Amino acid sequence: MKTPRKGRTALAILAPLFAAAMLFLLPAAQAEEEASEQVEEIVVTGSYIKGTPEDAPLPVTTLTREDLANEGTPTVLDLIKNLSFSQGADGETDQFQAGAGADRATVNIRGLGPSRSLVLVNGRRTTWSPHAIGAQAQLLVDVNVIPSVAIERIEILRDGAAATYGSDAIAGVMNFITRRDFVGFEASANHKMIDDSDGDTEAGLIWGTELADGRGHLVSSFSYIERGELTLSDRDWAILPYADSPTGGWSSVGRPSVVVPLSRWNAFPIGGFVGLLATGIVDPNCERLGGARTTVGIAGNTLGGFCRFQYTAFDNIAEEAERWQWLTEGTWEVNDTTTLSASFLMTDSDVPAWNTSPSYPPNRLVDENRTIRANNPGLVDMASKYPDLYGDMAHCGEAYCRYAGDPTQDAAGIPTAWQDVAWFYGRYYGQDGPLRDHARENDLQRLEVALDGTRGDYDWQVSAVYSQSERLSLGGDTMVYRDARARQGLGGFDCEAQVPNEYDENGNLSFSLETVMAHAGQGPCRYWIPFSNSMAGSHPQVRDGTASNPDFNPALNNRELLEYMVTELGGTGETSLFVLEGVFGGPLPWTLAGGNVSFAAGAHWRHETYESGPFDINNFDLFPCAAGPEIKDCTSNRNGLFGFLPPSTDIDQDRDIYAVFGEMQLPLSETVEGQLSVRYEDYGSATGASVDPKAAIRWQATPSIGLRASVGTTFRGPTLNQTVADDSSNSLQYIAQTGAFKRVDTKGNPDLEPEEATTLNVGLLVDHDGLIARDDNLFVTLDYWSYDFKKPLVTEPYTAVLATACNPGCDPSGPYFNRLTFGGPPSATNLEIIDINIVNGPDIETDGIDFTARYEFGAGPGIATVGLTGTRILGYDIGSWVLGGAYDALGSMNYGTSLARTLVEWKGRVILNYNVGPANIRYNANYVDEYERDTADITVEEQWTHDLHVTYRFLSERLELSASVLNISDEDPPFTGVEMNYDAFTHNPFGRMIKVGLTYTTGG
Repeated sequence: MKTPRKGRTALAILAPLFAAAMLFLLPAAQAEEEASEQVEEIVVTGSYIKGTPEDAPLPVTTLTREDLANEGTPTVLDLIKNLSFSQGADGETDQFQAGAGADRATVNIRGLGPSRSLVLVNGRRTTWSPHAIGAQAQLLVDVNVIPSVAIERIEILRDGAAATYGSDAIAGVMNFITRRDFVGFEASANHKMIDDSDGDTEAGLIWGTELADGRGHLVSSFSYIERGELTLSDRDWAILPYADSPTGGWSSVGRPSVVVPLSRWNAFPIGGFVGLLATGIVDPNCERLGGARTTVGIAGNTLGGFCRFQYTAFDNIAEEAERWQWLTEGTWEVNDTTTLSASFLMTDSDVPAWNTSPSYPPNRLVDENRTIRANNPGLVDMASKYPDLYGDMAHCGEAYCRYAGDPTQDAAGIPTAWQDVAWFYGRYYGQDGPLRDHARENDLQRLEVALDGTRGDYDWQVSAVYSQSERLSLGGDTMVYRDARARQGLGGFDCEAQVPNEYDENGNLSFSLETVMAHAGQGPCRYWIPFSNSMAGSHPQVRDGTASNPDFNPALNNRELLEYMVTELGGTGETSLFVLEGVFGGPLPWTLAGGNVSFAAGAHWRHETYESGPFDINNFDLFPCAAGPEIKDCTSNRNGLFGFLPPSTDIDQDRDIYAVFGEMQLPLSETVEGQLSVRYEDYGSATGASVDPKAAIRWQATPSIGLRASVGTTFRGPTLNQTVADDSSNSLQYIAQTGAFKRVDTKGNPDLEPEEATTLNVGLLVDHDGLIARDDNLFVTLDYWSYDFKKPLVTEPYTAVLATACNPGCDPSGPYFNRLTFGGPPSATNLEIIDINIVNGPDIETDGIDFTARYEFGAGPGIATVGLTGTRILGYDIGSWVLGGAYDALGSMNYGTSLARTLVEWKGRVILNYNVGPANIRYNANYVDEYERDTADITVEEQWTHDLHVTYRFLSERLELSASVLNISDEDPPFTGVEMNYDAFTHNPFGRMIKVGLTYTTGG
């Protein structure tokens, strides 16, 4: 993939600076020396003024490297999933809820949305991953980009921070602090064992040295992560019979197809979609091949119905993935007052085979052109086996072929054998497979150069950061014109070369009867067969070599047409971010009762770019018409070449954002400290500008008890992809009225207003030594928080658009009717496509309580710790708007809406820890509250899971061994009844896992 064009200038500026810095550092390399320990104030997340986390008036959670080691060195994703104040984070594979995220992960503070939590590296921004979350159309920062071996600590601000960091910090901030002062060498490796999978493996290296007697420093780290595939079929709770979980991955559009004789076509549209299928013939091998037969009734007729297909049998819980990361950082003391620093981060993530079902259902479920001729070889063969079902439609001159012709077609001069006799309902590849696997690739490069210095009592800093991210996303779909050719016996690459496409005067694909009679099923031309006699067996049987369909006819196998009909498509996405920032701070000539007032002020400029481009085959500008690649001008079927996935066009957007900011630290007394901050940020254009103030205060009431409070405003402008009216992304959503997944196209909006929120936090802190014994410590934090969220950027819920347009009938004069595309008379059952827009949605009010309690005391030869941490959400109220009334989203899965993800009332954990010398033992009990699946009468049960971590250090603490048992009791995730039968945002699908690790270090 290429470097984004607009990023090349920034890269050209920064690359020589980085190279010069590294060359300046390396010649002065000296022998390793033990770094002297220093105690100093640092810049804490949420402020540009130096201090310590303990003294901050803001709610900051700090996770040190030792904390992570005692937890068995979790991945960043595992860490985020265990944070009580993060709900609905991406990470696990789930192409239905989370879209095509694959190997990306996010943090979702307060459940307000992944892109509303700002992610920083050493206090500075990095660019988005180019592929937006399908349901919310939000670009996000992938937190998987940092090598875990390089992380010194993670600071999480659980409060809005636009006054300090600007846009995107609506919910809070996650700041990764790296081991920039490491000296020595460290190697680590760990492996997580998961049943039915090769598990997860991670290896890391870090090396650091001082330069020129401590004047400089150089650290380089490398991490490699490999994840094994785990299929959904490997978990018995995931693949359930239709009767047990009818919405658990079952589609009404299956294979083998349901066949409706054209003589019964009059049931449609009089009897509607259900009436049509009630007159159909379900393939007699439907259930033998893994389908589920269900009947539909109209006027007492229950002969027809569906042959349902379980598409999730082809999907994965975890995709095979490979990721490597490299980070190099250097510092050099230019003189006694100035330090130059530089860093370069590179990460590469590959998912070689993102598994999904063999084919999509056709968008037009009811298509009068999807017909079968009387001499179709599959029909003739089935008629010989089941004459009572198919004999009246087949024509072959044998006793079991009883079709005598249709007067209308006879009058048109069509020979009996070549007449259309039936319409079929189904997909082109299904139970028999094979699954489709498509690659996903994500790359990121980040380059940072900074100068830090002092001038008297004042500190200053200037920095430049350039980051770029690239994504390749592949998929597959059926070409409309090729499936039309194959139905007529003209399928295959060689056949298409020999028998070119023919079109009528309107540009529609239309072969003459003479062409069809001369070539159908002859030579290189093949039929696609909709019946079970073209299927060797269901997918697991075919894969395992135990095919068991006695009616299979190898001569009718459709596999030879697979590559012809299902074509790979996709595209690339690129983002870049170039940030210039300067900060200056120190004491002011003002003195309050507690001491001198200090300040920090700065200016910020950033340039953002977003580019996306389809492959030629799915580029609307090149191939706009479904009829075939030769047709460039068509009045109908202007949906590109493919039957389900829409085409797209090249997008190239950029913008400049300017900001100035300042803050003051006010020592009001020896025990009271205040903080005032404000930021002005200008997006230009329709988004405009925003001024966001914030005030915070902390009162140390006693040596052991402190109170803190903060209030401020935050905002977030739309990401670049959300502002492009021509940018149409798509997702697949289950539409109950059709019994199938349908395409939902999401379009940008250049007139979006920024989101705004007012945040409040009031907290109590207790840090008391000697509560019971002289060597004990009690640490407690209790924070009440609230967010008053205005004009959130959301996609219109497709369920609400459909319900408003078809309530109960689909009235062409009604609201939102023009957003629906139908494959027949307007009705919800004939729906093909729903168009939705990105809009400013209804107001959201949420509040809750975070709590932490930890008691540490001497016990025998060691130190014991008992802890409790958790979050109780008190309310999550979504206001009324044009697409729906007000409702309470708390305690709900919020399935089928873009306004919220799963929100549980209680989430937390109990911690028991014992440390004695080189050994540490930790037990965690993790709790997730019950909630309701709001679109069905299902209560998702509460869940307790239990983890045990043991670490032991020896060889003068240079070698550390660790072992963990995660989910000791092997709990299955609670049943949800959605596609994968569990909630990927909330629960662990892997069962019991055993993890072992080893770390060897010579430094620190």
